Amino acid sequence: MAVRAEMEEVEKNRVRVKVEVPAEEISRAVDGAFRAIAREVFIPGFRKGKVPRRVLQARLGMEPIYDEVKQSKLPEYYAEALKQLDLEPIDEPEIDVDEIEIEDGKPLAFEAVVEVKPRVELDHYKGVEVERPEEEVADEEVERVLDGMRERFAQLEVASGKTLAEGDYALIDFNGTVNGVEFEGGSARDFMLEIGTENIWPEFNQELAGKRKGDILDIRVKMPEQFPDQELAGKIASFKVIVKEVKVKKLPEANDDFAREASRFDTIAELREDIRSRLEEAKRLQAKESVRRQALEKLAEGLEVDIPEKMVDDYVHQRRHELEARLASRGIALDSYLKAVDYTEQRMEEEFQEEARRLIRNELVLDAVIRAEGIEVSDEELEQEIARRAEMFAVKPEEFRRVVKERGDLEELRESLRREKALDLLGDHAVFAGEGEKEEEPAARGEEESGAEAAEPEAVEEESGAEAAELESGAQD
Repeated sequence: MAVRAEMEEVEKNRVRVKVEVPAEEISRAVDGAFRAIAREVFIPGFRKGKVPRRVLQARLGMEPIYDEVKQSKLPEYYAEALKQLDLEPIDEPEIDVDEIEIEDGKPLAFEAVVEVKPRVELDHYKGVEVERPEEEVADEEVERVLDGMRERFAQLEVASGKTLAEGDYALIDFNGTVNGVEFEGGSARDFMLEIGTENIWPEFNQELAGKRKGDILDIRVKMPEQFPDQELAGKIASFKVIVKEVKVKKLPEANDDFAREASRFDTIAELREDIRSRLEEAKRLQAKESVRRQALEKLAEGLEVDIPEKMVDDYVHQRRHELEARLASRGIALDSYLKAVDYTEQRMEEEFQEEARRLIRNELVLDAVIRAEGIEVSDEELEQEIARRAEMFAVKPEEFRRVVKERGDLEELRESLRREKALDLLGDHAVFAGEGEKEEEPAARGEEESGAEAAEPEAVEEESGAEAAELESGAQD
């Protein structure tokens, strides 16, 4: 479409877009409007859609025709103008539609005022100085992973006559009441409790330490003021506890028998070597990511840019909506959640705002690198990424592609790949502080495991604490 577009800055991050549409295009739009209206109106003596233009014009005049052109074609002309000017609007445009005059056979001109995403230029984004990440694997790290595997294969053994100490296990029955009334979740039988963990009231850890099988305790617990159940919050709960057994954890010895039981290796030496190899690969990937992030954040911190509040507000709204949706899926209201994690709504929103400004600055840096380097993503690269993600979600690539396309997210996926390329470029050209050029070890995207995956020795797993740390981890995205 051959529209002509010009732009002038009205104020910071706010521009006036001037659009002129050629007369030929307006004539085609007017013809289209006549056809569209002819399909809608009923005029005696004519079938719908078959009313001649001259009859329609005589009956209706040109005003409805021009209104149809404005309604159906202005968004198209405006979008084309934005594309020509390479502008990213962050809000709806202000267009005085009533002032726009259309006349068949003549050019159409209109103006739109809109707030746009800021654009920054970077003078020096290659050779950013970063700190060299630690990549060496210490023997202690290998042993920690091995100990973790031994913990998973540990067995609990009865320790007759032993008093409970940190790390021991107590098999207990307990019955809790508040003001003499039992409450949900306050009682259990044959409950196995590890002394010293943070998974139960601190008073239980304190009172059970030093006790032995057969001891009966009365433990008083002050329920937290932020306890989700309002009826119990801040009240004193009394627990009658019976110690039924004391057990200790017995770890398997780190020998060849354990290696054969816990892994695919025949000797403990081979298992240790495998753990070391995986840790080295994990650290290599983490180091690469660290270099990329350091370079990006250093450039972002140095940006002189006014971030529109609209962008920040939109991000905060989105984060809040996502959080509420996740909580709702578990039947938790936002205010109950905030109370449980001792957060105020204001604190949550302030952290979201801080997170928004940091991420937007990062995004502006990457956009600047993309423009400067002319970074593009081919259809083949896009399909490779679709295949990679499809494999990750265990679905067929065509199914994944269909879902992404239906959501209108294909271009967003392409843009995320452009930014990944820009981030790779920053990392590849960064230099280590005091060392000059760093050794490059480029790797094709999609061929590398994530750091976490590579760090995972065979038969070693860890639970994610992401859900429990929702607010605290929000700024780490």
